[in-house]
Amino acid sequence: MSLFPAYEISAPSQSSDVDIGESRNDAIWLKNSSFQPDIISGSREISVSSESSDGEFSGIPGEKITAVVDVEEIPHDSPPLKKHKKSKKHRSNKNTKGKMKYEPVVDNVYYDDRIRDRGNFKVDTLCSRARPLYTVFYKTLGFIPFTHKKKSPLPRYFAISSDTPQKSSKVSSKKLKDATEQSLDIVRTPEQIKEDETKSRIKEFNEQLSEDPNDIDLWVQYINFEDRDQDFQISAHNTKAELMKYQRKLAITEKALENNPDSPVLLKYKLNFLNELSPADQYSSQLELLISKDPGNLILWQALITATRSSIALCTVPKVLALYSKFFAGLHLWSRSSSQFYDSNLLQMLHHCLTFLRQAGLWEQMWEALRMLLTLNLGITKDSKNFKGSIDEKKLIGMEEVILTSQLPLNQLWLRVELLRENCHWTTVRREELELIGDSHRFISPEDVSEFVHPLLSIQSNFRLSIYALLALKVPLLPTRHSILEELGMDQCNWGIDSAESLLPILFPCVGEVAGHQERICLLKGVIEGGITSGPQYLKFHPAQEGFVDFIRDAFKIIAEKLILEEKNQIYVWWLRFERSLVGVQKCQEIRNEKSIKKLKGILKEFLKREENRNNLDFYREYAIIEREMGKWENCLSILETAVESKGNLILGIKNVEEQRSILSLYRTLLETLLDTRTWDVNNKIRMMKIFAQMSPGSSQAEQIIATEQYLKDFCEEFFNDPDVFDEGLDKYFQPNFYCDAVMCYVYFMYITGKDLEGIHTLFERCIERSRKNRWLEEIFREGELIFKQMVCEMQGRRIDELKSSLDIVLKTFPDNFYMLSVSSAIESELPNWCVRTSTSNKRLWTAVSLCLSGRARLNSELCQKDDVAKNAALNKLLHFHKRLFKISEIRCCPLIWRLYMLLLREQNLCEKKGEEVYHESVASCPWARCIYIDAAEIAPQLLTQIQDVIKEKDLRMHVTPEELDILRG
Repeated sequence: MSLFPAYEISAPSQSSDVDIGESRNDAIWLKNSSFQPDIISGSREISVSSESSDGEFSGIPGEKITAVVDVEEIPHDSPPLKKHKKSKKHRSNKNTKGKMKYEPVVDNVYYDDRIRDRGNFKVDTLCSRARPLYTVFYKTLGFIPFTHKKKSPLPRYFAISSDTPQKSSKVSSKKLKDATEQSLDIVRTPEQIKEDETKSRIKEFNEQLSEDPNDIDLWVQYINFEDRDQDFQISAHNTKAELMKYQRKLAITEKALENNPDSPVLLKYKLNFLNELSPADQYSSQLELLISKDPGNLILWQALITATRSSIALCTVPKVLALYSKFFAGLHLWSRSSSQFYDSNLLQMLHHCLTFLRQAGLWEQMWEALRMLLTLNLGITKDSKNFKGSIDEKKLIGMEEVILTSQLPLNQLWLRVELLRENCHWTTVRREELELIGDSHRFISPEDVSEFVHPLLSIQSNFRLSIYALLALKVPLLPTRHSILEELGMDQCNWGIDSAESLLPILFPCVGEVAGHQERICLLKGVIEGGITSGPQYLKFHPAQEGFVDFIRDAFKIIAEKLILEEKNQIYVWWLRFERSLVGVQKCQEIRNEKSIKKLKGILKEFLKREENRNNLDFYREYAIIEREMGKWENCLSILETAVESKGNLILGIKNVEEQRSILSLYRTLLETLLDTRTWDVNNKIRMMKIFAQMSPGSSQAEQIIATEQYLKDFCEEFFNDPDVFDEGLDKYFQPNFYCDAVMCYVYFMYITGKDLEGIHTLFERCIERSRKNRWLEEIFREGELIFKQMVCEMQGRRIDELKSSLDIVLKTFPDNFYMLSVSSAIESELPNWCVRTSTSNKRLWTAVSLCLSGRARLNSELCQKDDVAKNAALNKLLHFHKRLFKISEIRCCPLIWRLYMLLLREQNLCEKKGEEVYHESVASCPWARCIYIDAAEIAPQLLTQIQDVIKEKDLRMHVTPEELDILRG
């Protein structure tokens, strides 16, 4: 049967005469009497033979039967058409058909494409007359012009024509192999090349690990190498891809633990992967089983507490506190061979417990536990009058009545009363005061927190305890460096960062603040005003602000007085830097509270008049910096010069090492004050040369300057050759380093005298190479190098490329250094929108926070305020960046990231669109953080009842219940 019925299989030659006759009879219907065709005279010849016919006519070969018809030609007299003269001139070549290179042959449909046809890549365009006039230009939405890069030509498989004659010379097998591999590389896609590289890299890992299975660093590299899915254009957040990735990682980790069962690093990796692969309840059950086998394992306990705290289904305050109590009950199982190791682990867990109580809103319980810890280990008296809140309860009740009679919406009434009580309540009250207060949660007895109070083994751990105690009161480390965060275990405590107080070291790094002041202020613009705080706070004005500041001052004083002299001085230096940051915050908010400034001056003068503090040069240095922060530059310089003159100016004439260190630190502060870019003037150079001359004896200023240069150079050489210079650590964290100050003074001398910058960079490289044995010291020298480069870039208007390249290298080693992050954020905030990073190369929390701040600074910049298109682009970039961050488990658990996102929604009026969605996502990630619920009530007021129910369900602190609010309103 034929495939198409219109065509029969049999040839027409097989038809008989009968068929022909029938066909003729069937054609009778074509005749119509109403239509008579014209009969054309003439003769024509019609062939009736066919090559394919094999009927009776085929039996006579070579003979054709034809019919002759006469045809008469009729002449046409119409004149020929005249073509337009321009038609030939403007004839388009696009309508002409090109010559076919291949004849279509039915028997040979497929052929080898060996000829390059450039027409396949040609796009026909309109002619110049039909094309409108337009110009092409590029306008960026950012701060730096955008330049296009030329596209590199793509290699084609027909790059070499097969028709070109080939030489018949012999080719060696090696060259032939190389040529073959090169041709294969051209044909292969980039994904295939990456896949081959990955296979070879995995093969190398397997070979190296088979030779040395105890190399933990190599195992960690192999585990991290399994993040390669992003190199093959697989969605980084595809559920199946994520599961496959974590399954591979878990298999490698378990293999590594078989060879290294006692490795805490590998155990942490395994627990993280189990957490990603298992539901919360199943993961908790696995951890409980592991703890039953090893009840003294700190890592397992931390993982179990984290799993319970982070699960919205499992998290309640009593359940988490029960786990902490159970953990502290097993302290007798810990090894006490190393008292320092025991104390550091104990203090780290105590700090986690206090942080959880604070974030849950249980300030009274947290402070009572902290007070008992200080009483037990530092000997602080129990009935100290200094540890009492100064807020008047009757005054507080009066302010509540003003709020309740304001006729605000119900959600605003609840929020304002809740925040007012939250800001004013942080210490426990006596039992007899409960009748006036009416809140039973305000009274905490020592028995309620006794299970969280434990003694330390060594008196040397008291300084570490003091640092943790002040951190629990939301006092930031000044300065904040990567080394101390690692030492205190805070680099792995992302969930403990929830308020804007932790961002103060970005605004005030407290290390060589010579340049970049305005950029740092722009980074925190709107953050402090946005109220990203929790509990009592000292950043924004409220009725209890001054009382809480006094409370922190008393805490500094009482803790410092119980330490040895060196540790005591460091705590006081920290306190003076904290006071300076408070002055700077008021200055940034353009609020000058004369009463508080006058009170601070009185406190500082009284502090410096004490007999034990009168000769301490470190205190005078910090006092001078506070005066500079108030805007009194001449007072600052006068205080520094007076302090230097009190010791005779000459550094070499001082035999006491501590005084020599303090004098050199004063000189460095004096020089950096004169180099400050806000007040830099050419006349400052003359003043600096006089200061350098004062450092050395001599008959003339020129002789003194030469002597100063020589002994500063000698100090640098001493640092390069002295083996006993690596004594930097936690016990000297708040002290200036002598050799670092000497190097910085020498660098400033070389810069002022016009020395080559290459020599200065070489000096820094030598210092950094020398200090690699001590990470604390190396980080300080890295800071010094960036301080100088930032100053030069701002003074001379140099490009920031060199500074940015150096910064990227340093941040790989010290990613949590707040000064470096502030410089990086300032540079990032000035980049155009098209080259802004929308993802983080690492999973470090503070890197992500700094990028969020730089995005906010870009959004608030003058360019975005004037250009709506640029503003929308910057806003979309920042929103997308937040979305990317929430996909990273290490960052998603940080309440501060969510609060910054909610603040952005409030500022840009996006609450109605995204508020409810963000509430559910944030609560699922941070169910223990009370501040998340308070912020969610502002962006999703329609969910207020649901938010209050969840707070009750989790047993978080609620200062005013809906029932109590109804009573107060009535």
